[in-house]
Amino acid sequence: MRIAIVGDGISGVHLALRLQQLGTDTTLFGRTAPPDLRHARALNFVARSGRTRQHEALLGVDFWHEPDTLATARTVTVHAPRPLTFRADPHPAYSMVDFRIYLPTLVEEYVRRGGRHVVTDLTARTASGAARRHDLVVVADSRAAGGLFARDPGRSPFRTPPRLLCGGLYRGIGEAVPHGIEFHVLPGIGEIVRLPFHGMDGRVDTLGFEAVPGGPLEPLCRPAPDADPAAFRRAVLAALHQYVPELRERVDDRAFALTRPIDLMRGGIVPVVRRAWCALPDGRHALALGDAWIVNDPITSQGANLGSYCALELAEAIADGPPYDEAFCRRVERRLRPHTDAVVQWTNAFLRPPTPQILELLRAADADPAVAKAFAANFDNPPAMWRSIATPEQTAAFLAALRPQPPVPAP
Repeated sequence: MRIAIVGDGISGVHLALRLQQLGTDTTLFGRTAPPDLRHARALNFVARSGRTRQHEALLGVDFWHEPDTLATARTVTVHAPRPLTFRADPHPAYSMVDFRIYLPTLVEEYVRRGGRHVVTDLTARTASGAARRHDLVVVADSRAAGGLFARDPGRSPFRTPPRLLCGGLYRGIGEAVPHGIEFHVLPGIGEIVRLPFHGMDGRVDTLGFEAVPGGPLEPLCRPAPDADPAAFRRAVLAALHQYVPELRERVDDRAFALTRPIDLMRGGIVPVVRRAWCALPDGRHALALGDAWIVNDPITSQGANLGSYCALELAEAIADGPPYDEAFCRRVERRLRPHTDAVVQWTNAFLRPPTPQILELLRAADADPAVAKAFAANFDNPPAMWRSIATPEQTAAFLAALRPQPPVPAP
């Protein structure tokens, strides 16, 4: 068996590492050599969940254990119409390592173990060319997916970005809770998040804005090639002062600064689900994985974690052996759909105005630490999270199961 993996993000490299462990011959195609990726512009700021860290332990690449690489606490605050706040700590802790450190390290480990990493331009033509030398092609790069995997309209309700994004690495921000994530919800305006982060120069903070298009946070998120860095800094501080004053109070004006210009990213993402597989002209098949299959807004921190989950599930299916035909592709899709659909529906629900049942769940978490704990646990279990918010009846059942049950009278 020879498997081509087109794309060396987390889903592609996790798939390559697992198939390598299982004795399957793989070639990993990427756009950038590891040394060059370490000096590239930031494209994301990923929080890797407990489940993903368990995958890394299985793969033998759980390299980051220092306290400054971990987030052990999480606070959720909804600022209006009725302010509420609660702790929803992740267990196990999240790992917060810059992907410009993380991905090159994993690719180099794959090569050290005997894997092949080919740096090339990734396109649909790359995937078709790889098929002639491999039994199956897995496309794990969104830009290489064009022309191969059609948009799935039933699972892709957005045509424009539901949020505009601005994220960067900063110094000079204090923590309310050590090693804690802060997630601030501003209904009708967007979200502001602060994450402890391990960057190129050690411990820093990610400060991210998710702006509702047309809202007051949008100007921060519009790319401006000729922007004045000092004016941008003032705008960031003004937004914190207006919308999250408790966070603004912890900013040291003398120390607060973006770490480097390349540590800022701005733009927008259109969430999309593409078809999970396709037949190639030579009769072989290609499977979509990671961002080539599903692009999620980062509001629920599920993109990279979903990619890792699907990669390991797919590796087991591939290791069961050929033929890698249409029936195989359909089996893989059926295997992954319950998890992926839950992530997509949950994320899309959080991008829309909150439903009554979501507000009920958040209010219950504010009032009851047991609900907050269960809500936190569901971040690592997307099907359970979606069941807890999908309908008013399911939310009521989720909350009822967490309430103490009255004692049963003795007969």
